[in-house]
Amino acid sequence: METYLIFVDAVANSNKFWSAKVEGNNLTVEWGRVGYNSQKKVHSLLSHQQAVFKFHNLIAEKKMKGYSESQPQMDGERSISDIRQAIQLLNAIRLAVANRNFGDSYILALNA
Repeated sequence: METYLIFVDAVANSNKFWSAKVEGNNLTVEWGRVGYNSQKKVHSLLSHQQAVFKFHNLIAEKKMKGYSESQPQMDGERSISDIRQAIQLLNAIRLAVANRNFGDSYILALNA
């Protein structure tokens, strides 16, 4: 049993991940900023059921804080040009989002 959650807020320059994995009675949690060294903690519980219970509780807490489910690696089916286009779009709308200015230039960037 395993999950990978992310929290991205471009305006606040936040790009974090949180993952958890149940193996037997152990729950391993890893977290940090994407692209940087992460932190890890192993919770040793009395039973597999307790590990699963804690796993689901921690996921619920993270989702309440705005984390969403993702995959721990990039989709290998995406081309470099798709990724570059996505980066260009993010750069084009970053200023509009930061200033909360969703006028014509913002709409044009989204529809490009």
